[in-house]
Amino acid sequence: MNLLFVNRMMGTAWGGGENYDYNLARELQQMGHRVTFLTARPLGAPPPSLPNDVEVVCFQTPYLRRYMYQLAGKIKLIPGLFAETDLRLFAWRVRQMIRSTMEKRSIDLVQTLSIPGLALQIARHGVPVTMRFPGPPAWFHSQRLHMFHRLSRTAMFSHGDTVRIFEDRFGFPIEEVPPGVHDRLFQPMDPALRRRRRADLGIRDEDFLISTVGRLIEGKGHRFLLEAIQPLAREDSRLRVLIVGDGAHRKRLEQTAGHMGIRDQVIFVGQQKRDQVAASLGISDLFCLFSGYENYSNAVLEAMSSGLPVMASRVGGFPLQVQNGENGFLVDYGDKQEFRTLALRLLNDRDLRHHLSQGARRFAGRFSWRASAERAISIYERLLAQGGPQRRFA
Repeated sequence: MNLLFVNRMMGTAWGGGENYDYNLARELQQMGHRVTFLTARPLGAPPPSLPNDVEVVCFQTPYLRRYMYQLAGKIKLIPGLFAETDLRLFAWRVRQMIRSTMEKRSIDLVQTLSIPGLALQIARHGVPVTMRFPGPPAWFHSQRLHMFHRLSRTAMFSHGDTVRIFEDRFGFPIEEVPPGVHDRLFQPMDPALRRRRRADLGIRDEDFLISTVGRLIEGKGHRFLLEAIQPLAREDSRLRVLIVGDGAHRKRLEQTAGHMGIRDQVIFVGQQKRDQVAASLGISDLFCLFSGYENYSNAVLEAMSSGLPVMASRVGGFPLQVQNGENGFLVDYGDKQEFRTLALRLLNDRDLRHHLSQGARRFAGRFSWRASAERAISIYERLLAQGGPQRRFA
């Protein structure tokens, strides 16, 4: 099959949605299929560093999402308006790119990362279209989602909490294709190598290193983690925090750590490549993610595959991943005292950490990108088998 994946953010700032699409595409290609990505970078920005093992067509569009990230949590509605306008400008450019791409080669199916309006327009030309959701769609897309659902040769899929939300909120089911994890990359680190890597960052053998991975934006819980750990870190120099990722809030978070008096115990390493993320997890003792909402976290799966106990907010899809006392602990959103109690318990109980680590490895072992790709292929093949006329895309 020749597949065309449309992903807005691959050329700008990678997150869980981009990692999922990229890993799925890699697996599909290893199974003999061809995947081409359409994405965009900000106007005037230098060409981004993109993977060279999948074909990526990257063009330029205005990047309005930066304002969404900057204004999130400060003003109502306006951030969402910036995001929607950004997607509409991107979709307008994609329609032109799809037309030229389909003229050069035979495209069997188009897959969009959400963007219901664009997916609907493409499907109306008789092109088989799948729409994948990294999280719940906005409420105002309801009409478009129902229209898309009624068209032939279309399908929607997601995983985690979004599958439940579709049936509850929109009244129809969608298919589930869970993410995978590269267990040969994300695995417990050799003890000798682990000691050397920790020493390179000034982390001692006896230190208890808490890591978190994600974009430094509103809603990812970085400030909560710093505020929750502060009194413990000031009393016990063994507590350290490793923050992997970059974003609009990095400078603010660095200043916050300084004002709290724990700047020396918090390490900001910025955006990392996948092998570097694996190394950061490999030197850690605990993974934390206290987002206000996550659908189903790839970062949690990768941390578990690395043998890390996980602490996360009791929201969204986290309860589908974190099983209290088996592979980690859930914390009520915003409950700093509950976090401190559990963190101290883990700090002082090596046997408990070992038990949770083994449970985390067992849970992550249920997931693979090959299994994800096979489930996606079954959806693609079903749509292609339906046949039907395909009009020229214009």
